[in-house]
Amino acid sequence: MTDTVHLGLPFIEGSQAQKHVTHNEALRILDSVVHIGVLDDALTAPPPSPSEGDRYIVPGSATGAWAGRAAALAVCEDGVWRFFAPSPGWCAWSAASGALLVYDGAAWLPVADGGGGGGPFTGSVDQLGINAAATAPNLLTLASNAALFKAITVVDGGTGDMRLQISKEGSANVASVIFSDALSGRAEFGLVSSDQFKLKVSDDGVTFTEAMTFDQASGNATFARGLSLTGIIAPAQITANQNDYNPAGLGTASVVNVSSDAARSLSGLAGGAEGRVVSLLNTGGQIVTLLNESAASTAANRFALGGDVAVGAKQAVLLRYDGTASRWHALARPAGASRELLTANRTYYVRTDGNDGNSGLANSSGGAFATIQKAIDVALGTLDFLGFIVTIQVADGTYGVGGRIGPGVGITAASKFVIKGNSGTPGNVIVSATSNDAFMAESGGLVTIKDMELRTTTTGNTLATQTSGHIEFDNINFGACAYRHMFTQSLGKIYAVGNYSIVGSAQHHMRSSGGVIRTSNYSVTVVGTPAFSGAFAMAERAGLIDAFGMTFTGTATGKRYDASGNGVIFTNGGVASYFPGNAAGTSATGGQYL
Repeated sequence: MTDTVHLGLPFIEGSQAQKHVTHNEALRILDSVVHIGVLDDALTAPPPSPSEGDRYIVPGSATGAWAGRAAALAVCEDGVWRFFAPSPGWCAWSAASGALLVYDGAAWLPVADGGGGGGPFTGSVDQLGINAAATAPNLLTLASNAALFKAITVVDGGTGDMRLQISKEGSANVASVIFSDALSGRAEFGLVSSDQFKLKVSDDGVTFTEAMTFDQASGNATFARGLSLTGIIAPAQITANQNDYNPAGLGTASVVNVSSDAARSLSGLAGGAEGRVVSLLNTGGQIVTLLNESAASTAANRFALGGDVAVGAKQAVLLRYDGTASRWHALARPAGASRELLTANRTYYVRTDGNDGNSGLANSSGGAFATIQKAIDVALGTLDFLGFIVTIQVADGTYGVGGRIGPGVGITAASKFVIKGNSGTPGNVIVSATSNDAFMAESGGLVTIKDMELRTTTTGNTLATQTSGHIEFDNINFGACAYRHMFTQSLGKIYAVGNYSIVGSAQHHMRSSGGVIRTSNYSVTVVGTPAFSGAFAMAERAGLIDAFGMTFTGTATGKRYDASGNGVIFTNGGVASYFPGNAAGTSATGGQYL
């Protein structure tokens, strides 16, 4: 044997002459192949002016003096290239690629790739610790402030996907992830002792409580414990009917606490998104009604409830948004939403010595309501009229305000909901509102008001309608009024269904702004020469006053009429002095007096 097995170093033979030559040759080989550091492992052509001792790994596509020497270690010795065939397991550091390479018997591969160049690593380690000691059962341990698992992009030959799989032996075993506080478990999710996906929590790291489970077949979720809705907002009190209701904070709220100063309505709610659930809780003392499919709100904000839903005091409705239909639906309704179905006409009583805590069904101090608004709220909020007549009988006395009349259920005409006072002496029942309307019908509300005297001070109208509200009146004394005796707008209607009197001054006796006032063929008694600072009758913004065939007894001061903005006052040829007043009427900008 003349050479060593692994590096092929020549032996010095016995009685060999010039032993130093053999010895030096062995040293040269050792110097070339021990602690290998090459300048490059991808250079395909030999450098033109190598330095003594420069080393390279020859790539497969090499040319020139390196041709046919793929994978060999090329070393510059005495100005010529000397080649060494590597053996499996040789390692070399490549300065050009900054990598430690290992020869696997066929090619030089980066050690960082496990010697597999992106292929499988043929070896294994019993345990691995990164910045920490690995001990059983944690055979892989990592101590780090962050860890990244990054997908191989399609450009780099990957799929762009990244999946981390945790596999267990059988259904009864566990494949889960535990989140800990100082190595004491606080939450666990995964396949815990079954093939259902579970979420469990703990406050001591020992006992875990199941909070939620997902069935692996249906995907249905089961909540093993209570469900809390947080994200509560309490907007300012509602003081007017709301369209496209969008209070501050609604976008992130789960519970909206609403309250109102009187019976109010919501025709729509903003913030709808597929599957969103919102609880609307009435924390006030007045009824808030959700209007079914009301055109007053944008289509995507409307309620689809099958009918209006009245949410009484301390009641709630749970809403879910259907993104396909673009509507809010009710998942749960308040107990009050199950209305009493009338089987006969009904009367509620209101007296100055009554109490709003009473039932309103008896004409006594212990049975009657104290306010007209309470009686309105009970009738509209708890009953299905089913075509029967509900009457609110108001006893003699003075009342601070009448009320706001919204939509009801089963009211087929204004004559089916009646608020009445003293038919023989209407002046004995006085509704005197301050900074408010005496009566307002809105959002499709229907009502007949009769047999009483109406007044307002500071601001307000005595009878007002808007958004398709409809008031019919009979035997009314129109008293002193801050604004208008009758005012209608936004398709509201006010119809006289009997004779009436005017006993006080106002800006206007009738003013229609996009609505309809009809007083035709009835007699009006004017008492005490009331003054009208605007005009007795005014129509604007395509409003209509239908007042033909009327008889006026008494006198008044002020302009007789004012028609403008395409408003129409129809008297069927009535003369210029048809309405009471002492100043001529006027027509302008498309207004007509006919």
